[in-house]
Amino acid sequence: MKKLVVVLGLFLSMASYAEEQSNVINAVSSVVSGVVSTGKDVLKGVKEGIDTGRKEGTSIDDASIIYDREQLQKNVEVKILSVIKDGGEYKVTVALKNKTDKLIRITNLNEQETLQLLDTDGFSVFSLYSVRDINIPKKAAVKSIFVFPADGTPKTLKIFEIEMEIPNELIK
Repeated sequence: MKKLVVVLGLFLSMASYAEEQSNVINAVSSVVSGVVSTGKDVLKGVKEGIDTGRKEGTSIDDASIIYDREQLQKNVEVKILSVIKDGGEYKVTVALKNKTDKLIRITNLNEQETLQLLDTDGFSVFSLYSVRDINIPKKAAVKSIFVFPADGTPKTLKIFEIEMEIPNELIK
């Protein structure tokens, strides 16, 4: 009988401990979830603040900031010059011509929605390397090289959701 009481006591204490542990897990999970969610909101707010400040503020060098499709179409002529397969990479050379009388700075090219290479099957790949802001002097053009993983045959380059078909004769 004494053994039964001891076993029953152990069983009840284990059940109580398991319930306590479950409550601790739930509490910690809730706190961590809230911290992560708040952290993501903070980072999103910081990025939106930076983008708004860049759009609305005047840059030190008086450059026009290009940050979206509308601005790019209005101020820059884009032309694909070549696509070269180099090992496991495609190097896409693009001419960017400034149509204005002001220095232009193209920003946010590191964002996946901003710069993509699509293959003939519709699969998208993103730049392998960080793309810095591109400065284009007034009434001038620059060449930029974007590097993507070689996956499939390239068909379309997307910059700020503007789709540019890649003619087969440009692929080498």
